Amino acid sequence: MIFLRRELTIVARIATIIKQNAAMRQQLNPENRAYWDELVERLREQSKYADERLLQRDLRDLLNEVVSAQTAGQTAADYLGGGPATVAIALGKMAQPRPWWQNWDWLVPLLIYTLGTILPGVILPAVPLQLLLVAIQYGLFLIAMGLGVWLTRRFTDRGRLVGWLVIIVGLLVAMSLVARLVPARGLVYLTRVGGSITLIIFALVITALAWWQKRQQPNAWLPAVLGSLWITTALALLARFPLTSGLMVTSTGNLLIGVGTILGDVSVLIIGWHIWQARQQPAK
Repeated sequence: MIFLRRELTIVARIATIIKQNAAMRQQLNPENRAYWDELVERLREQSKYADERLLQRDLRDLLNEVVSAQTAGQTAADYLGGGPATVAIALGKMAQPRPWWQNWDWLVPLLIYTLGTILPGVILPAVPLQLLLVAIQYGLFLIAMGLGVWLTRRFTDRGRLVGWLVIIVGLLVAMSLVARLVPARGLVYLTRVGGSITLIIFALVITALAWWQKRQQPNAWLPAVLGSLWITTALALLARFPLTSGLMVTSTGNLLIGVGTILGDVSVLIIGWHIWQARQQPAK
């Protein structure tokens, strides 16, 4: 019974994707539509696409790119770099995408959340890290991300936008309630010496991971967090060094922390924008 229910769910998902693909296909001009129809036939001849679900998912992603290219004035043949037969053979030989849990891009939202909400709260060594609160907040964040991914795979662009807005608002409300209601448990102080070492090691590990991922994928998302990471780390170190720790607890220090946090957030947006722009360029 469970197996039958799962199969019915898969069939329903495929049917939904097919409807989405049919709707996007109508956006193509006659030339691109003829090219697309032949490409679909050629792809069905590839052994890789014996799985209908994989075929429809790849068609959805590819069709979205072709529609965007058409809007920019490119034909499907120019954008994909060849005729339907040639492109189908090339796609059929390409390795299947890695499972989601092997994609380092999923680490980026978690790091952005950490750098935007968790670490700024413990820049000053006198402010403890509340492990119980942090654990619950991370749990809520992961649930929100899971719901977002679920929506993304099942709805149109407009539905995804509305869904993500609802999720974000719900997450902010939940975070606010949790911050007020959860008792202070599991307090950990990032002291001057131990805290400094911990923060430096954390920053170095993330930087090394970003460097490694960029070698694997030139347009990786992970480098987008490095500016915010090191700005936050520098502020935390200033609050722990004897020569500057006194300054950081004054109004000037609070202003410095505020400006640094804003600069870190802006750096994520700027670097992320450039990475996104690079990802939009057609592969050559």
